[in-house]
Parts: sequence; structure tokens; C-alpha cells
Amino acid sequence: MEWFGQNGVTTLYEIGSGKVLTGLARRIDKNISGVAVNTPADIDAALAAILG
Repeated sequence: MEWFGQNGVTTLYEIGSGKVLTGLARRIDKNISGVAVNTPADIDAALAAILG
């Protein structure tokens, strides 16, 4: 998580059930946001955000 923050990563996408990694990222670096991708609708939203 520290590497991500030091290298300009601002958003992480967690694929699968749960939100453990997004929660850890938030606690380690407040500048990194986490997005849990759990449903087909979440996948569509994540792709739209990534691809613009």
C-alpha cells in the first residue's frame, strides 16, 4: 500500500467478495480510495471509471 501511494496510485479496485483490502488501504494511506467490485453492476461501473 505504501508503494502505491508513493507511486501515484489513487484508486484500488478489489475484485471479489468483501472489503478487507479497501479497508486496509484506507487505513494505511488516506489518499488512496478503494472500490469493492462484487456484483455485475460494480464491474460495469469499475470498467467505466477505468476506461473513461
